[in-house]
Amino acid sequence: MYGVVLIAIIAVMGGAIAYIGDKLGTKVGKKKLSIFGLRPKHTSIIVTIVTGILISALTLMFMTAVSWDVRTALFGMEELKAELVSLTTEVDSKSSELDRSRAELETKTAEYVAITAKVRENAERLAQSMAELDAVTAERDKTAAALSQLQSNYALAQKNLVKYQGDIQKLQATKTELDDRIAGLNTKMSELTTAQTALQSDVDRLNELTVSLKNGLQSVREGTVVFRTGEVLSTAVIDGGKPLAETTAALGVAVYRANLQILDTLDIAEQKLEVLWIARSEFDQAAALIAGTNQPVIVRISTVGNTVYGEPVIGRIELYPNHLVYNKGGVVYSEVVNAPANAQQAEEAVMLFLQKVNAAAVTQGILPDPIQGTVGSMSGSQLFEVVNRAKRYNGKIELTAEAKADTYTVGPLQIEIRIKSAF
Repeated sequence: MYGVVLIAIIAVMGGAIAYIGDKLGTKVGKKKLSIFGLRPKHTSIIVTIVTGILISALTLMFMTAVSWDVRTALFGMEELKAELVSLTTEVDSKSSELDRSRAELETKTAEYVAITAKVRENAERLAQSMAELDAVTAERDKTAAALSQLQSNYALAQKNLVKYQGDIQKLQATKTELDDRIAGLNTKMSELTTAQTALQSDVDRLNELTVSLKNGLQSVREGTVVFRTGEVLSTAVIDGGKPLAETTAALGVAVYRANLQILDTLDIAEQKLEVLWIARSEFDQAAALIAGTNQPVIVRISTVGNTVYGEPVIGRIELYPNHLVYNKGGVVYSEVVNAPANAQQAEEAVMLFLQKVNAAAVTQGILPDPIQGTVGSMSGSQLFEVVNRAKRYNGKIELTAEAKADTYTVGPLQIEIRIKSAF
């Protein structure tokens, strides 16, 4: 904007100079003045020129005095050019430096990208290594647990080794006895031929069992015990006083179901496979005893000794009379205790009471489990409900266990626990 004003001022002053010079030259020409002996016409021209020069000089002097830009344009142009050249050189230098900086930045950026990719790759490798470490640790723990189980089985096998040797001696003695009986039966009457065949079958099964036990003693240290000594395989109730043939058939069904239960426990699909061995003499004796009584008999089939996986199960038949022990609603056991102060005391009081109930039921004649010693079971929800009810009382409370239904010797005993305040 300032340059436009300056141009306008110069244009106006140029017009004024031209106008003044023309008027002054005209006046000098009309007066016919002469300078230096020149003709008036030439004098008028010289005056006009000198006047224009003076006015232009005065104008420039005035503009120079008033405007810094005019002074710079007249006297500082070379300095401006030098400064411009210097600035241009500096700009070129800065541009070159900027280009170098950009190149270095691109190089650093490429290095950063490469380092970032390497870091990401290392992170992925680290995550993979951590996953492999977790898998190896889990496998190690699993192997340690398996080793602990094998050590336990080995210790148990060591304890049972002497017993197995005794069983083999007993079986060999039984085999010898049966051989003698077979030799004696060969001299008896022809009607004993069927019994002799059955006894010979027992002898063959004993021979197979003896071989199996001998082989089992070689591998018992590596085997897994699937049934413990005295473990109940099955329980059935057979009515006494029936004909011997009918009783024998019912007892055979009980043995067959025990064999099926063993096959199911061992996860064997072949249902016709016989894995349970019971001496024929013991079977016949049990059938005769059941047929000779007039009351229901509990037939419990249990194991004679520990059974290692892969070996036949040697069982025995146990007979117990089955009679009514508790009527429905009958009191099994009752006790007055102090009301528990918290949940832990309530749970401990209920568990102790259940142990006393179990002992009372066994005393009254209910058959307990030979391994666990229990005559029944209670679900977790029932136990939780009884504990919650016990916590609601203060002072002394009376705990009473009543039979839910008529309960016989064979069990199991199902109870209902009642709680009330005892004053």
